[in-house]
Amino acid sequence: MEGRVCKVLVVGCTQGVGLEVTKALLGVPEKYEVHALVRNREKALKALGDEAPKVNFIDGDITKEETLQPACQGMDAVVCTVGATAGWRIPGLSEDTPKHVDFLGVKKLSEAAASAKVPKFVLVSSLGVTRPWFIVSILLNILVGRVLVWKLKGEDALREAYKKHEHINYYIVRPGGLTRKEGGKHGIIVDQGDKGNGMITRSDVAHVVTACINGACTPNSTFEIWNTKQEEVPDLSSLTKLVPDKI
Repeated sequence: MEGRVCKVLVVGCTQGVGLEVTKALLGVPEKYEVHALVRNREKALKALGDEAPKVNFIDGDITKEETLQPACQGMDAVVCTVGATAGWRIPGLSEDTPKHVDFLGVKKLSEAAASAKVPKFVLVSSLGVTRPWFIVSILLNILVGRVLVWKLKGEDALREAYKKHEHINYYIVRPGGLTRKEGGKHGIIVDQGDKGNGMITRSDVAHVVTACINGACTPNSTFEIWNTKQEEVPDLSSLTKLVPDKI
């Protein structure tokens, strides 16, 4: 991939971390070619504004398996930042629930990417997925349809899909509570084991995701991130010292 433009497929580009990732990649056009899987092109155009013409939109839906394989073909990296827009729903009436998006959708996407031999897959999950009795986890699972339970299953599905193939790697990023504050103002704590807790700007999460795409992170690793005011500038050197998952 060195010496040529990196083709990145962003799934979840219209809001939150996905929008920040897209903007960050577009800021370095000589390095990245940005593609985005969208189910509502009008919404995507509005979200990206003047930046929209720089994005190659691909019509698709993470819950629709048949749209994912073609979207992944020829990509150097896939970034998945999706999150369900609905919480509890009557079964069968909505596919925007955590089960369909954060688990089954991520499973379908990771399998499609692995089948297409996409070298890198970055999944933005959430801190607290392995701590069901953590107060924040309890609240999220109650209010948003067991969302952290399904996110953990999505992580496991990615690990399972990518371990079947050689020479392709995944990165699972678990950010703390997300804020809209300006990024790059505070340090970033990088930890493993899902033990800590904190807040982090969406922009800083995008910064970490970009580092993973660039290979500045231990392959096949899972880690948590949050901001710290004890440092003024984000230092991501610890990403290369992470312990890979035992899979």
